[in-house]
Amino acid sequence: MPQLTLPATEESAPIPKDWPDNDEQLLDFSSDGGRPQRENYWCLKDAFEGVQVFGGTGSGKSSGSGQALARAFLEANLGGLVLTAKTDEVLAWKRYAEQTGRVSDLLIVSPDSLWRFNFLKYEQTRPGAGAGHTENLVNLFCSILEAADKKQSGSGDAYWMRTLKQLLRNAIDLITISTGEVDLPAIYRVITTAPLSVAEAADETWQKESVCFALIEHAQSQAAEKKREKDFELTRNYWLREFPSLAGDTRSIIVSVFTSMADCFMRGIFRDLFCTDLNFSPEDSFKGRIIILDLPVKEYNELGQFAQVLFKFVWQRAVERRVPPGISRIQAEQTIRPVFLWADESQFFVNSYDSLFQSTARSSRACTVYLTQNLPSYHANLPGHNARAEADAFLGNLQTKIFHANGDPSTNNWASESIGKTKQLRFSGNMTESQGARAASAQHSAGGNQVFDYLVQPQEFTVLRTGGPENEYKVEAVIFQGGRRWLSPGKEPKPQNYLRHVFPQVYPPVKEG
Repeated sequence: MPQLTLPATEESAPIPKDWPDNDEQLLDFSSDGGRPQRENYWCLKDAFEGVQVFGGTGSGKSSGSGQALARAFLEANLGGLVLTAKTDEVLAWKRYAEQTGRVSDLLIVSPDSLWRFNFLKYEQTRPGAGAGHTENLVNLFCSILEAADKKQSGSGDAYWMRTLKQLLRNAIDLITISTGEVDLPAIYRVITTAPLSVAEAADETWQKESVCFALIEHAQSQAAEKKREKDFELTRNYWLREFPSLAGDTRSIIVSVFTSMADCFMRGIFRDLFCTDLNFSPEDSFKGRIIILDLPVKEYNELGQFAQVLFKFVWQRAVERRVPPGISRIQAEQTIRPVFLWADESQFFVNSYDSLFQSTARSSRACTVYLTQNLPSYHANLPGHNARAEADAFLGNLQTKIFHANGDPSTNNWASESIGKTKQLRFSGNMTESQGARAASAQHSAGGNQVFDYLVQPQEFTVLRTGGPENEYKVEAVIFQGGRRWLSPGKEPKPQNYLRHVFPQVYPPVKEG
């Protein structure tokens, strides 16, 4: 079994800087084969603003811009978290690591590995002032439940979420007051042995058999010692009065929502991975490790999705609190390693917290790279009736957009709208002919007018090169970055707000030495 990796603390020795400065080049988006142009360099400060890659199936997004970004992050010695949807993604990352000398930094979490992450134990013992706080544990569960219930909608959503949080909050408080440590089976037993009526709560037979009641009795003697009398009063009242008094349908729904999710993590390989030991943590990526969750959605279905969304949320929160308050940007650049969050087929992993995380990712020195086929994939996988607004808010915080070949009209129109319109001069002309008794005659006319039209037409995204031998293993893309002026290729480069770029699918071997 690997040794427990202790999370980094402020007292730990500083990490020697082996990563680039914020304005050093990671990628050169100058024209293929042309003279490098510094204006088209893409740096860490650009990566911190986030990347969204769109491309239809077979467009070359993963082997084109995806491969280029992954290799750039590895060559720059970044740590990271990789979420997997397809079964071959781990093999691709192993290949990238071999080509960039980072094999020893891979931390691959799979059912066959010895790595274990007891998420509740981590949340209780992690660095930071909020460790063990009930509300943080509740929010952790809610992030998983959001992934589990993508289709919830209607005006009652807020009510159901509040009642579910109340259920979890009181279960966790009861356990921590009584025993000091909380685990998933204990939460499950409290909820499933709670009284279903006020009369049952007073029944001696129920009291003798109920884990919930046994913990209430034990917590009563512990509350004063732990200075949590007020919390105990609230949780005792909830379990003996409020919960039994809920309408039967309401109670059964919120209990079922929790137990159906918890059941996944209390069985087989997922119990072993997430409810037993703790020998790695998000903080490993801060030291340069590449944590790859080899639990592909295509193989493990919704269980793989839930597990990866859970760890992603924990990782994001760890990233957000790792920068000490008051540290200057220059100090952070020299002492805090940049990290990246990577998700191909990102529609499986996106949730409402991503937008909030990305809004402060620059100060957290975190680079988000999400790859998906099209815009509707986000609309379909974000929960509730505000899915479109949430998708727009999230995408608005990912400043670099890379568009590969796509057959989806809504995505192509959105890409054209994002790049924008400009004044363009359109010419028109006509010719008329007439045949008279004596001779033929012709009349010509020409004119022009100014119109606002797309800089890049939607149909242009349908014919971008997709790689493979027929395209000389070259993948074409259109790159847009908010607030960025690129230099167009050619003898007389001109500034513009988008760039066409060709990514190679095949890279030459890395020369030793």
